[in-house]
Amino acid sequence: MFDKSKGAKPLYLQLAEIMESEILSDIYKPGDMLPKELDYIEKYNLSRITVRQAINELVLKGYVKRIRGKGTIILPPKIEEPLIRIKSFTDEMKDRGITPSTKSAKIVITKSFGEISKYLLQNDGDEAYKLTRIRTANNLPIVLFETYIKKNINMDLDNTIYYGSLYEYLDKNKGIKIKKVNQRISASIADSRLSQLLNIRVGEPILILKRQSFDTNNNVIEYTISYYIADRYEYYIEIENKEN
Repeated sequence: MFDKSKGAKPLYLQLAEIMESEILSDIYKPGDMLPKELDYIEKYNLSRITVRQAINELVLKGYVKRIRGKGTIILPPKIEEPLIRIKSFTDEMKDRGITPSTKSAKIVITKSFGEISKYLLQNDGDEAYKLTRIRTANNLPIVLFETYIKKNINMDLDNTIYYGSLYEYLDKNKGIKIKKVNQRISASIADSRLSQLLNIRVGEPILILKRQSFDTNNNVIEYTISYYIADRYEYYIEIENKEN
């Protein structure tokens, strides 16, 4: 099974390919635990170092994650999304054959300050709606949305309305179409609040996406701060050289 001839791939890479193939063929599904290191050592007569290196390869590729005291868990495939396209989370998921849902939604009237006021183009102390939602993909929490909406939009205060697409709600109920967005993305780690809300460990990597949205008249409509679980989501940018 393993090629040990001179010039062959290192054993840990050969083992990593076997493990990857088993994951991709659904022998192990998202949420399953990978067999223990000892199982691979005994099954393939390999050293512990070789097995650990193979598992590390899977970690680097985003197939698995080590959990202290439990073992190595199979992760769902990462969701890729281009940064240059305007789409709701609901549409993003449906395009990939993933079932989107909302774990919780709450809307309140609050006052804006600092960053929120800046991107809503209003004064500190002015009122705004704050919509907090936890969205899931195939029933796994993936992102916390904290959306601040201009008060003149006159949003409904019924939480149940916001379990679907916000953009669809704005279009159908308020006649507002999102035409343009400004986005910024950064990396951070989960604090105790995000740990509890997204069911991840404190210190796990997250992606923070900040989006300022405009309607067809170039009016600011909303400003959203999104906290994505980094090992389940990634953004990419496609750049074309116009000179060639």
